[in-house]
Amino acid sequence: MRLFIAEKPSVAAAIADALGGGKKGSGFYDLPSVDTKVTWCYGHLLEQAQPEYYVEGGKVLPNHLPVIPDVFKLSPRPKAADQVKVIKSLLKEANEVVNAGDADREGQLLVDELFPVLGWNGKTSRLWLSSLDAESVKLALAKIKSNSDYSRIYDSALARQRADWLISLNASIALSRNLQAMGEQGAWSVGRVQTPTLALITDRDAAIKNFTKQNHYLLEITLDGIVARWSIPEEFLNEQGLLLKEEIAQQLCLELVGATLVVSEFACKPGTRSAPMPFTLGTLQAATSRLLGLSAAQTLAAAQTLYEAKLTTYPRTDCAYLPLEMFSKANQILTDLGLIGEGIDPKRQHVAWNTSKVEAHHGIIPTGVVTKGANLDSNTIKVFELIKKSFAQLFMEPESFEVRQAKFTLDNDPSKVFLAKSRTVLVAGWSGSESDEQQEDGDSTSFSQLPDLEKGRALLCNKAEVLSKETAPLKHYTDGTLIAAMKSVHKYIDDPKLKERLKETSGLGTEATRAAMLEALISKGYVERKGKNLIATLKGTQLISWLRKDVGTATFAQAATTALQEDALADIAMGRLTLDAFLSSVKDTARLLCSALLNANFIDLATLTFNVCPACHGAKCILRTSKSGGTYHACAECCARFADDSGKPGKQFEDLPKSSSSSSKANLKGPNCDQCNKPTASLKTRADKTYFRCMSCGISWWPGYKNSKELGSKWPLREGVANQ
Repeated sequence: MRLFIAEKPSVAAAIADALGGGKKGSGFYDLPSVDTKVTWCYGHLLEQAQPEYYVEGGKVLPNHLPVIPDVFKLSPRPKAADQVKVIKSLLKEANEVVNAGDADREGQLLVDELFPVLGWNGKTSRLWLSSLDAESVKLALAKIKSNSDYSRIYDSALARQRADWLISLNASIALSRNLQAMGEQGAWSVGRVQTPTLALITDRDAAIKNFTKQNHYLLEITLDGIVARWSIPEEFLNEQGLLLKEEIAQQLCLELVGATLVVSEFACKPGTRSAPMPFTLGTLQAATSRLLGLSAAQTLAAAQTLYEAKLTTYPRTDCAYLPLEMFSKANQILTDLGLIGEGIDPKRQHVAWNTSKVEAHHGIIPTGVVTKGANLDSNTIKVFELIKKSFAQLFMEPESFEVRQAKFTLDNDPSKVFLAKSRTVLVAGWSGSESDEQQEDGDSTSFSQLPDLEKGRALLCNKAEVLSKETAPLKHYTDGTLIAAMKSVHKYIDDPKLKERLKETSGLGTEATRAAMLEALISKGYVERKGKNLIATLKGTQLISWLRKDVGTATFAQAATTALQEDALADIAMGRLTLDAFLSSVKDTARLLCSALLNANFIDLATLTFNVCPACHGAKCILRTSKSGGTYHACAECCARFADDSGKPGKQFEDLPKSSSSSSKANLKGPNCDQCNKPTASLKTRADKTYFRCMSCGISWWPGYKNSKELGSKWPLREGVANQ
């Protein structure tokens, strides 16, 4: 029996339909006529164990960091356990398994990671789907390859998963332990992609807040109806290229009225502008943010709905090109969607049709399936209309235009130069279908069409005027502009060599993850939406400020650090870097970062009061406030907690068993005490964690790390017990 494992139920249904249809069972489709069953995941069915799993006692202390497991533990997500059982049962019947995860590295990982956990090591193939319409699925089924052909993509996905765990989780715990020791309560979260993205937002907010408006000046003249502008010499301009001294412009202005200027240069150049490339997820998110006011997450949800409804191709793509093999379908797609009309030529071949430049996926286009019968909300319909329009424009005539440029010099002083430029659309072509807000911004120095001019021609200045302008602050990021910034991270890097290296290849996150990253920043209280704008909260601004106080932690907020790691993930997928080499580097980074985060002085120590911990005798016991408003003391080293006794640590709090603390009710089934050799009691803390206690000696232990039935790390002795 051949078993297909799809990423989600809708994909499984499309595969089953393409194979001839079958009977739907509990968690799978049965197609006995072709000896095949099709089952599905719900995204990742497995989850990684948290760092607490790998340390004795179930609480990560500073001395544990970074936690680097020898073997990463995967287990079913709570709500996915039933489907995991279904897949495990089906694997026992199978003689071939087909990974039908989505056509990206995460889709490769979420199916492949099931195999070692569920014990599958038989023949495995790969179905790579970019569209769910019947014809596309059938074509993909005819091109099934060995799953081993995609091993590098799996390694790249695994590398991303491990890097996020090793760096983001360890760093978050280290930062939290440091701040908690300084009296900052609660957990703080940092991330490999999340934190540099937050830094982009805080930097933009700071630039807007610190912006100082400046007046600057331009000098404009009219020469027999031609408007030209003074080309201001560099010695008069500030660092931003602005003229700030009005008197300089005014002095020249007085000389110009009635003066003669000569045409020193004139050029007339025709040009064309083709329709934009098909959408990638990033450019689609930018367009919907600008035109429809949708968030990146809303756009991704709409695009995913369209894909699952078989209306459009795979959405999580970062490649705008289209395979030439699909060009023959264009006429049918245009016809089925009612897009054939004036100005559209199905035979016109846009530069987007280039198989050699298509990567794992191609640009987002319609499949030709109509929306009739599809249950789409208003946002999804609007997104579909944008995708249809983008596709139709590929078959429209390019925009034709003419650019004219002229240079004028003052007859008696050739060093005084004035410029005029015009751009005239001759044939609108595809751009005629664009609304005003979709048109590209015009050149600020472009005026009405220039007439034909001959070099050496003399013109009289009829009018001269000094224009006063005000500098404008940058705008707050929106979902669309922030995603564009994440993709073009090289713009925010000063090092010229690094900037050039990252210009073509790197960014923060991927097309598939950026929307979720923005939502994570909002849900964690680091960023908030105000209308379309994304603005850092006080908490988010404080976090970046803290990280930048220390050289060792500042790199975590630098976009280049993460962009280079994304480069490395791409290298793994291309076979230029091994998984082991990458992870070795990541582990070194985690060690350095945790050390820096634990030891950094984020908060001025002079403002804090520490006490000696009665349990471990360390000097990092600080007064804290409980959720109910009471005060207590907590040690950052051993995590012991104490009642407040007039500003000093008093009686140590103890985790008691839920039912009773009496030895008569304790379950004496633990290992023997290493002091008196009597059986210990197996008890539960209030947090439902198992520990062992000797009722004779009063000593407690956490279970062993490798063997939970043995004694592990010993608890600090309670006051009174140590003196027995």
